[in-house]
Amino acid sequence: MYKTKHWTPEQISKMNEESFLVEMLDMFQYSPSNADSNPTEQMRQKLDAIEEALKTRLDAKRND
Repeated sequence: MYKTKHWTPEQISKMNEESFLVEMLDMFQYSPSNADSNPTEQMRQKLDAIEEALKTRLDAKRND
């Protein structure tokens, strides 16, 4: 199974640019295994989490 990190909006907004980009790139790593019952659904969930983190980061930077 996959380990997904969850950040609060406050944590995302406090990350420096390098840390944020590294975390986003780490989230893109994807390699389905035989134990995965629905890799498409897992990828959708991962992309939803990435989209939410990017939106949170953009909103935080716009409000600075």
